[in-house]
Amino acid sequence: MVRVLLASGADIPPAHQLDAWHFAWNGRTYRGGFAMIPLGNGKPGLIDAVPLDAYLYGVVSREISAAWPPAALAAQAILARTYAMTKLRPDKQYDMVATESDQRYGGIESESVEARAAIDATAGTLVTYRGATARVAYGACCGGRTADPADVWNSSIPYLRSIVDPHCAGSPGYRWETRVACDSLASLDLERAGKLRSVEMLGMTRSGRPRQLAFSGSASTIEVGTDSFRAAAGMSVVRSTYLRSVAPSGDDLEIAGNGSGHGVGMCQWGARAMAAAGATAAEIIAFYFPTTKIA
Repeated sequence: MVRVLLASGADIPPAHQLDAWHFAWNGRTYRGGFAMIPLGNGKPGLIDAVPLDAYLYGVVSREISAAWPPAALAAQAILARTYAMTKLRPDKQYDMVATESDQRYGGIESESVEARAAIDATAGTLVTYRGATARVAYGACCGGRTADPADVWNSSIPYLRSIVDPHCAGSPGYRWETRVACDSLASLDLERAGKLRSVEMLGMTRSGRPRQLAFSGSASTIEVGTDSFRAAAGMSVVRSTYLRSVAPSGDDLEIAGNGSGHGVGMCQWGARAMAAAGATAAEIIAFYFPTTKIA
C-alpha cells in the first residue's frame, strides 16, 4: 500500500468515500481510501492509501503521453514502480506527494487504457542493482547528455552516470532560448554588481552543466549557483541548468540552454525515440541505467 499526500493546510476540500475502493476529492476520483492526518508542521494533510499498481495507473499517463510507443510506456511503468518502492517509509506519515517533487499523480481521471496495459504487463517488475531495488530518476529531456547525480544532488550512484544521449535530438525542449528581465531577479541581489557587462559559466561538470554563474559588472563580480539562478528566474523559464550561454542584453539576460529538468536518469523523449526505433523497455532501461537488471 502506498500513502500519497494529496494536500496539506487548513483549507483542504472535504473528501467523500464512494465505495470500498474509491473516493472523490476536489473534483476528481481516486482509487483506495483517504485519511486526514496531522503533519509535523501542525497542519492537517489528506492522504490516499492505495495499492501500488493502482497508484501507478494514475501516474504513468501524467508523466508521458499515452500515445507514445508501448515500450516507452512499459519503461516508464517499471521506473515509476521502482521509484515508489524506494520511497516506502512505514515510520513516516506518508510515502510520497502527488506532485513532480515525487511523481505526478492525478487519480482515475489521469489514467489511460495504454498506461494501464503497460503497468499490468510489467506487474511486479523492478530495476535492481546487486539484488536490491535501484534508485532511479527520469526527466522530460536531457538535452543530449544526462547529468550525474553527484553534480545535481551530491549523491554518487554507480549505475547513474552522465552519458551521451543522441536519442532526444530534435525533440521539443532539446534546445531553447529565453529572455529574463534583470529586475525580476531581485532575490539574487545582482544590483551590487553594477551595470552588467558579462556572465561567465563556472565549474563545468562532466556533462557540460555549469555549477555557478559569475555576473561581472561595473562595480563587482557576483557568483550565483546555477540552481539558485534557475529558481529565481523560474523553473519553467530557465528549463534546465544545462546552459549554453547567458549574456546581458540591455535590461535583460539572453539565455540559451538544452533540455528540461534535472537531467538525471532516463530521458523520456529519448526513451520515446528508442521505442519508436524498435527498442524494448529492457533495452531502454539498460541504456540509461547500465549494470542494473530488471527483476
